[in-house]
Amino acid sequence: MAKSIKAIKCPHCGSIKVTTIRPDYYKCNSCGTEFFLDSDDININHNYNYPRNNQDQYKAIRIVLFAVVGFIALMFLIGVLSSIFSKKTEPSYSTYSASNTPKEKEEVEPLEWNYASNLLFLDKNNNPHVVVVGNVGTFRTRHKEGKDNKVYIGLFDPKTGKKEWVKALMETPVELSSSDVKLQVFEDQNLYIIVKSKYIYQLDRNTLTYKSVLENYVKDALSLSTGIAKVEFKYEDYGSAYQIVNNEGQNLAYYPLINKSIPDKQLYDERRKKLPNPTTKTEFTFSSKSSYYPEEKIQLIQYSYHYQYGYPKDSPRFSWDKDFGRSGIFTDRDPYKKVLINAWQFKGARLINFKDFTPGRLYFQPKVVAQNQETLLIAYKPTPAEDDPLQLQLLDAKTGAIQKTITTDLTSIYGDGCLLKDGFMVKTSSDYYYFDNNGKQINKFEGYNPKFDAIN
Repeated sequence: MAKSIKAIKCPHCGSIKVTTIRPDYYKCNSCGTEFFLDSDDININHNYNYPRNNQDQYKAIRIVLFAVVGFIALMFLIGVLSSIFSKKTEPSYSTYSASNTPKEKEEVEPLEWNYASNLLFLDKNNNPHVVVVGNVGTFRTRHKEGKDNKVYIGLFDPKTGKKEWVKALMETPVELSSSDVKLQVFEDQNLYIIVKSKYIYQLDRNTLTYKSVLENYVKDALSLSTGIAKVEFKYEDYGSAYQIVNNEGQNLAYYPLINKSIPDKQLYDERRKKLPNPTTKTEFTFSSKSSYYPEEKIQLIQYSYHYQYGYPKDSPRFSWDKDFGRSGIFTDRDPYKKVLINAWQFKGARLINFKDFTPGRLYFQPKVVAQNQETLLIAYKPTPAEDDPLQLQLLDAKTGAIQKTITTDLTSIYGDGCLLKDGFMVKTSSDYYYFDNNGKQINKFEGYNPKFDAIN
């Protein structure tokens, strides 16, 4: 049979764009259909190729799903059987209602101090204590009306951090605010406490007991017999004294250790009067930076002065200055002497003598921390850098020889520290640090809000 020429079209999509695979076998370039030509009847036989689902993949997924469902069912069955078995084997008990079961104990909130003040205090055996005075409560009750506003006093051992005791200082409820409690150690080595500029208490170093002393002051001093309207501590440079306003409105400095009240306008002269029965006392201080001679180095000064227990005093201040020999207004053309302390200050502080205790040594931001007959403890920065940590140094109090230098991470020290038989203590703004005699830090005690569990 004769063959007629025809365009070969894809039987599926009708495209004439085809590729010959082998004689009479073709593949459509448009849809991918493979087809062939039957030479006898010119029939076009075609094979449609469509993308098919991956049966093997679906089979694997079905197997995994059946396995997971079977495992969950098995675990459920085991749990049910285990529960039934345990109920059969356990001894029977009486059934209690929920109301008969004991309630879980509520978590007890820790007690904390509110607006408290603290101070390092040595007892008669030279053992250190941190005394804390303030309101006590929990975080939840701090701002609650009707809360306990009693003022409490607590003793803590800063070497171990343990509470010794916490007791009510006064029964009268007093809600405190910042700076309402002030603490100071007087020359008798007892601790004195002022609350709300109105109440005065003493903590005895021999017995570690406390009492109100306000009534005794009013009874013993004639100028206070009308009552005390306001009381604060005088600066320690003035001696062991209170600043008092009595109920007649008089401003007085009251020295309780000698039971003497002095009107403010007379205090300047009283601090410079010759003492009736003085002794000689030796102490240490650092000179301050001079405005006239800023190039002069800060010095550690040892000075001796006339002292009498309980009397008014004026602590010396050493700084290089120009002494013109008289009072008045001066210029640089007026004659003067370069002095470390002026003549009027020398007399006012009742000085006997003074000297540079460690000549040639450099100190930056120094502080005398503690001293006794044998040892002097100082703190200073080795360079002028503000971010330099402090070094602590133990010196021989007689010769100035360095006994030990301790490098610390501390950046500041506040108040007085203390020298102990087995080491020493220093205080930062809120924490107390205990070091042994080798200069190793043994403990850090939080004085701002020391934790405790109960009042006793």
